[in-house]
Amino acid sequence: MMSSAMATGPSPLTGRRRTWAFAVVAMAFVMDLLDVTIVNVALPSIGHALHAGTAQMAWIVAGYALSFAVLLVIGGRMGDLFGHRTMFLWGVGSFTLASLACGFATSAEALVVARTAQGACAAIMVPQVLTLMQAMYAPHERMRAFTVFGLLGGVSSALGPVIGGVMVDADVAGLGWRTVFLINLPVGLLAIVGALRLLPADPPAPDTSLDLVGTLWCLLAASAWAVPLVQGPEQGWTPALFALLASAPLWTLGLWRHCRRLEARGGRPIVQPSLLHDRSYRGGLVLSLLCTGIVPAYLFVLTFAWQLGGGLSATQMSLMCMPIAIGVMLSMSGPGRRAFAAFGARCIPIGLAIQAAGIVLMALVCNGTLGEPVAQVMSWPGLLSQGLVGLGVGFVGPPLTSVTLQSVPREQAGGASGAVNAGRQFAAVAAIALVAALIHGGRGGFAPDTLLRALPGLAALMGASAWLAWRLPRIDPHAAPVPSRGPVPEEVA
Repeated sequence: MMSSAMATGPSPLTGRRRTWAFAVVAMAFVMDLLDVTIVNVALPSIGHALHAGTAQMAWIVAGYALSFAVLLVIGGRMGDLFGHRTMFLWGVGSFTLASLACGFATSAEALVVARTAQGACAAIMVPQVLTLMQAMYAPHERMRAFTVFGLLGGVSSALGPVIGGVMVDADVAGLGWRTVFLINLPVGLLAIVGALRLLPADPPAPDTSLDLVGTLWCLLAASAWAVPLVQGPEQGWTPALFALLASAPLWTLGLWRHCRRLEARGGRPIVQPSLLHDRSYRGGLVLSLLCTGIVPAYLFVLTFAWQLGGGLSATQMSLMCMPIAIGVMLSMSGPGRRAFAAFGARCIPIGLAIQAAGIVLMALVCNGTLGEPVAQVMSWPGLLSQGLVGLGVGFVGPPLTSVTLQSVPREQAGGASGAVNAGRQFAAVAAIALVAALIHGGRGGFAPDTLLRALPGLAALMGASAWLAWRLPRIDPHAAPVPSRGPVPEEVA
C-alpha cells in the first residue's frame, strides 16, 4: 500500500540508476518467492538429516506461509509508519539472518522456528516493493514495470523446485539441503548494498495505525485452525488438540468483532469488513481461499510420492517440475490474457479444468495405469501432466486478481489487496494441512500412489472453486484489464 507521504515524495527515478534500483527490489521479490517453493524438493533430505516426521515437514513449508500471512498487512503499514526504504532494508536484513538460521538448523524444531521467522521477515520486506516501485516509476510507466514483475513472480514460484533440486544434489561443500537457504546470504547482502546506494528515501507517515490487537487476534485464530490440522494426524488427536480446534471459531469471531468495532470508530483494522459488501470482492476472496492452495499442496504431495515413495533424486524431481515453470511462462505471456479478454471471469474455471486434467493424468501415472510409474513420470505422460498444471496458472491467478479488486474504491485498494494476498497464504497453509492429513504415512509409508490419498481433498477444493468461479459476477474484461502480478506474492493458483 502507498502512503500519502510516498505519493507526494520524490520524483520518479530515471536512467541507469532506476534500472539498477529495479534490479535491487526484483532480487528481494524473487528471493521471497523462491523460498516459498524451493524447500519442497529438499524435504526428503531435511527429513532424513533432522529426523523430521510428516507434520514437521509440513510445518517447514506451512510455518513460512502462516507467519507471512498474519503479518503481511502490518508489514505494509510499518512501511508507511517508518518509511518504505527503511523497512525494506530491515526486512531484507532480517530475512537474510533468518535464512542463515535455517541453513544451520540442527533439529527439525529449530528449522520450523527459523522458517516461521523467515516468513515474518518476508512480511516486512515484500510489501515495501510495491511502494518503492511506485516511487521509481511515473504512473504511465508502471504497467510495463509491473508486467515484468508479473512474469518474474510466476516463473520464480514455478522454478523454486527446479533450482532446489539441482542445489541439493550438487552438495556444494558438503552442505546438501542447507544450500537452498544459504543461497540467500549473498543475494540478501547484495540487495542491502544496492538499496543503500540506489533506492529513494521517503518520509514516514507518523499517523499510521498498525492494529496490533487485530494482528494478535489473527495469529490466535490462524494457529487454532492450523496447529491441530497439521499435528493431529501424526501425533494423535489428543484432548488438547481437540480443544484448540474447537476454539478456532471463537478466535475467528473475536477477530471479526474487533475489526467491525475498529472500523465503526473510523480506524483501520487488519481486515476491513466493509469491503465484503462488494459481491465481486467477497466472491473473489472466498475463491482465493479455495483455489490458491491447490498447487502448493499438490507439489507438497509429489515430494512424498516420488522422492520418498518412488526414489527419485532431487535433480530428477527438479526436472519433473520444469514443465510447470514452462507452462506458467507460456500461459502468463499470452494465452491466459487472451482467454480473459475473450471470456472474462469464465476463464478461471477453464484454468482449473486444465489443472485438474494435469493432476488426473499424474494420478494415472502414479497408479501404474500407463505403465511402470517411475519410467512414465520421467516420460511424456508425467511431463505433460506437469505442463498442464503450470499452464492453468495464467488462466486463474491474474484474472482472479482483476475480478476480485475491480470494484474496490481506490482509497481502500491497499487494504483490499493486502487481505487477498494474506488469504492466499492462509489457503496454502490450509491445503497443505489437508493433504498432509490425507497422506500421513504412519500406515504403510509412502509410494508413488501416495497422490491418490490426497485426490479427494484436491478434488473437493477444485470442484468448489470451479462452482464458485462460474458464479462470479460478469465483468467487461476490456474495462477491467488484468493487472500484472503484484509484488505481494501470490501462491501459484
